[in-house]
Amino acid sequence: MGKTNTKKMVQGAMIAAMFGVLSLLNTYTGSMFGVFICYVMVIPLVWYGYTYTLKDNIVVSFVAMVVIAMVGLPFFVISSISSCLAGLFIGEALKRKVKKETILMGTLLVTFLNNILLYEVFSGLLGMNLVAEMREMYQMLIEIMPSLASQLTVETVILMIPIVLIIMSVLEMYVIILLCQIVLSRFKIKFPGSFHIAMLHFGYKTGVFLAIIMFGSYLLKSFTDIESVYLSYAYTLTTLAFAVEGLAFFTWLTILKKKPKLMILVFIGIFIPLVNTFYVIVGIVDIFSDLRGNLLYNGHDNN
Repeated sequence: MGKTNTKKMVQGAMIAAMFGVLSLLNTYTGSMFGVFICYVMVIPLVWYGYTYTLKDNIVVSFVAMVVIAMVGLPFFVISSISSCLAGLFIGEALKRKVKKETILMGTLLVTFLNNILLYEVFSGLLGMNLVAEMREMYQMLIEIMPSLASQLTVETVILMIPIVLIIMSVLEMYVIILLCQIVLSRFKIKFPGSFHIAMLHFGYKTGVFLAIIMFGSYLLKSFTDIESVYLSYAYTLTTLAFAVEGLAFFTWLTILKKKPKLMILVFIGIFIPLVNTFYVIVGIVDIFSDLRGNLLYNGHDNN
C-alpha cells in the first residue's frame, strides 16, 4: 500500500513538474507553440485519472495549475485551466466506460467555455478583440475576392462570431480526443470506439432533425420577412454538420481505397467554396442512404 502511494505521489509530482517545464517553454518561445502544448498537457492527466482516483487527479491538476500560474503567461494560464478540466473529465469518463458521444460532448463543453473566457470575459486582460480580428479577416478576404463584397457584409461576419467560437471549440475538442487516443491506446487504455473522423456517421434520426432545421431556416430566410440572426446560425451550423459528414465519408473512402495520402486533399477541400457545397450534398446522401455499405459490398464483389 505504501509503495502504491509513493508511486502515485511521485508520478503526480512529475506531471506537475512537466507542466511547469512546458509553461517555461511556452514563455521562452513567445507562445509560438502554446495552443499545441495545452493539447498535449491533457494526455498525462487523462492517464493519471484513468490509473488512479478522481480525487488524486484533482490534486495533481490543482498543483499543476499553481506551478503554471507562477511561471506562465496569462493566456497560457487560462488555456491550461481548460486542459486540466478536459484531462479530469476524459480520464474519469474512460474509467467509467461512458459512451463515445458523452466524451465528445463533455470535452466540447470544456473547450467552448474556454473560448468564451478567452475571447469574451478576458478579452481586456489579454488584449484581444475578436470583433476587430474579424473585421481584419473580412478586409483581407475582400482584397483577395472583391466580388464577395456584394454578398457578404462586415456586419454579417461579426454576427457569425458565435459560430466561429463553436467551430473552433469543435476542432479543439477533436484534436484533444484524437491525441489522447493515439497516445494512450499504446498504454492499453480502452476507448469506446475510434474517434477518427472517418468513423463519424450521423444516424438517420439525427439526419432528419438536421435537414428539417436546415431547410426550414433557409425557407424562412428566403421567402418570409423574418429577419433573425438565429436563423442564420441554424442554417450555418446544420450545413456545416452535413459538410463534416461529407468530409468523414471522403476520408473513409481514402482508407477504403488504401490511398491515405489523399486525406490531406480531402481536408483542404472543405475550405474551398464549391467543393464544400459538394461535401454537403454527399453528406446528406451518406446519411439517408447506405452509401458506405454499398461501396463495401461492391468492393467485396470486385474482389
